[in-house]
Amino acid sequence: MKLKYLLILFLLPIFLFNSCKREEDRIFDTNATVRITEAVQNAYTVLQGNKAGWMMKFYPSKNQEFGGYTIFTKFISNEKVSIASDPIAGVETSSYAVVAESGPVLTFNGYNKSIHWFSEPGKDNGGIGPDDSGMQGDFEFIVLKATADSVVLKGKKTGSHLVMLPLKNEEFESMSKSYQDATIKFNEFTVYTLETGGNKVVTLDYDSDYRVFNNPNDPASESMSFRIIPGGLDFYKPYTIAGKSFDRLDYVEPTSGYKYGYYTDKDKTFKIVPIATPLNVLLKSKRWSMSYNNIGPTGKIYWDRAKIALKANGIVVNNAYIGKSFSENGLFYVLQNGVVSGGITHYIDLVEGTDDQVYIELEGYAVGNFSGAHWSGGINNITTPFNGRTFKITSDGTPNPTSITLTDIGIPTNTYKVFLKDINDPFNN
Repeated sequence: MKLKYLLILFLLPIFLFNSCKREEDRIFDTNATVRITEAVQNAYTVLQGNKAGWMMKFYPSKNQEFGGYTIFTKFISNEKVSIASDPIAGVETSSYAVVAESGPVLTFNGYNKSIHWFSEPGKDNGGIGPDDSGMQGDFEFIVLKATADSVVLKGKKTGSHLVMLPLKNEEFESMSKSYQDATIKFNEFTVYTLETGGNKVVTLDYDSDYRVFNNPNDPASESMSFRIIPGGLDFYKPYTIAGKSFDRLDYVEPTSGYKYGYYTDKDKTFKIVPIATPLNVLLKSKRWSMSYNNIGPTGKIYWDRAKIALKANGIVVNNAYIGKSFSENGLFYVLQNGVVSGGITHYIDLVEGTDDQVYIELEGYAVGNFSGAHWSGGINNITTPFNGRTFKITSDGTPNPTSITLTDIGIPTNTYKVFLKDINDPFNN
């Protein structure tokens, strides 16, 4: 009997401890839930608390290989946010939420091109980055800190840290517009040269789809990733050119020696100079829209054949392009009212010793979700008068033309006037 009582006395503290521990766990769980709820509410309060809005530097990829952008946000209510970003014209309002996960997460859950463009597949964003992942940007962010002076975010996908800084007064409208205008001005040029001491000049490695410079004089140097800002360029971190470290370059207005101005460091150690883009480079570097009414008699023969075949095979052509798309060169199409987007790659070779001639030849790789059935169903006729031909390119003489004309050197009636602006229903325009 004594042994029985002793055993009970021995086990009683253990039962009491476990009972207390379970009670403490329940209290801890409740407190964790309360803390997350409070953090979510705090994020809502802070985001909406600054009526002027917020600005953040945004490098979509964690490796910065696509360069940087600037995004402006104004949180109107618990559901609505207005967003502007420098590569996309205007301001768009959409939905957002702050949701409770392991912590508060800011999600831009309603489509808004000003931010979702960075996460679209390359086949949808104009060909920047891989077809399936594009620039790999985030649109959902863990809120690490939310105070009136800054909101610190971490991309759920990339793990990249971003900081939203508060705007004042009407800066959301005025600054977003000024950044968009600066981007338009910068994008007028697709060729930039680097001038260093002793008037040494080299053309920088630069793809106009990517905000990154590479110095061919120094192959071992890092790629220099930057944002376009009013009055200059802001770099991701300090880089070095000609022995000079810099993280910003200021724009200098045109002079007699520099028709389009230039960008330079504060000590004017070197210059990055925009150059009027050669017409053949311009054709190769952008996507140009084609239409039946803007081609010559030779081209019309083949487009007429295409139209008959396409109709017989139930293929609808919404847009037709030549130049660059999907990070490739060739002829590209939007078909079946947007269900199909892609095309066939072509070599577009710059004719040596010229700045206005190209040689075009079928390479033959399908991109996007374009298939052999589309090719043999009539699209091949559109390609025929381009294949194995050399074209001279002319324009209106401006440094950044919005339309150019290709004229076949061997067949003068084989001409194409193409446009940067999309032409829908190309067989009837």
